[in-house]
Amino acid sequence: MRSTVFSSCRYSVLIWGSLFCLSLITGGALSAEDPQASETVPVSKETKKKSDTAPKADTAKKESKNNNALSPKREKAALDFARSHHPELAELIERLKKHRPREYRRAVRDLDTTLTRLERFKNRDSDRYRLTLERWEVDSRIRLLAARVSIKGSAEDQAELKSLLKQRVDLQLELLQTEKKSAEKRLQKLEKSISEMEQNRDRLVDAELKRINRSVKKPKSKTTNKK
Repeated sequence: MRSTVFSSCRYSVLIWGSLFCLSLITGGALSAEDPQASETVPVSKETKKKSDTAPKADTAKKESKNNNALSPKREKAALDFARSHHPELAELIERLKKHRPREYRRAVRDLDTTLTRLERFKNRDSDRYRLTLERWEVDSRIRLLAARVSIKGSAEDQAELKSLLKQRVDLQLELLQTEKKSAEKRLQKLEKSISEMEQNRDRLVDAELKRINRSVKKPKSKTTNKK
C-alpha cells in the first residue's frame, strides 16, 4: 500500500514538473529568439512614476491583445495536430487549460504557428514538409524529455535524450542538404537567364524600343481653316 501511494505521488510530481517545464518552454520562446528581451533594464523613479499613472484602459487593452485566443476551429486543429504527432505533449497542454490557462493559450498559439508553416510547405515542397514535420516532432520530444530528466534523471531517459539529439542533428543535416539542392537549382536558372540576356542584348533593346514606340500615341495634327 505504501509503495502504491509513493508511486502515485511520484507520478503526480512528474506530471506537475513537466507542466511547469512546459510552461517555461512556451513562456521562454520570446527570450530565446531575442536574448535582450530577458535582460534586466534599470528603471528610474520618474519612469516608474509615469508607468504607475498610466491609464488602466491601456493596460487592459495590451493584456487583451496578448491573450487573444484563437478561434475554436483553429484551436481544435492545433490540438488535433499535437494529438496526431505527439500525444504526450497534447495531454500536457490540455492539462494546462485547467491549471494554467495563460500558458495553455500560449502553447496552442505556438502549435497553430507551426501548423500554418507546415501547411505552406505541404503545398509547394513535399520534402521540406516531411523534414520540417519530423524536426518538430523530435524537438517536441526533446523538450518534454529534458523536463522529465530534470525531475527524474534516469539513465534510460538520458540515453533516449541522446538518441533524440542525434536524430535532430541528422534531420538538420538533411534539411541543409535539401536547401543546398534548391539553391543550386535557383543558381542554374539565374545563370541561364544571364547567359540568354548577354547573347540577346541588342535584340532585347530593339524589341523594347519598338514596344514603347507602339504604345506612344502621336498627337493628331489640328487643321485650322481661317476665312
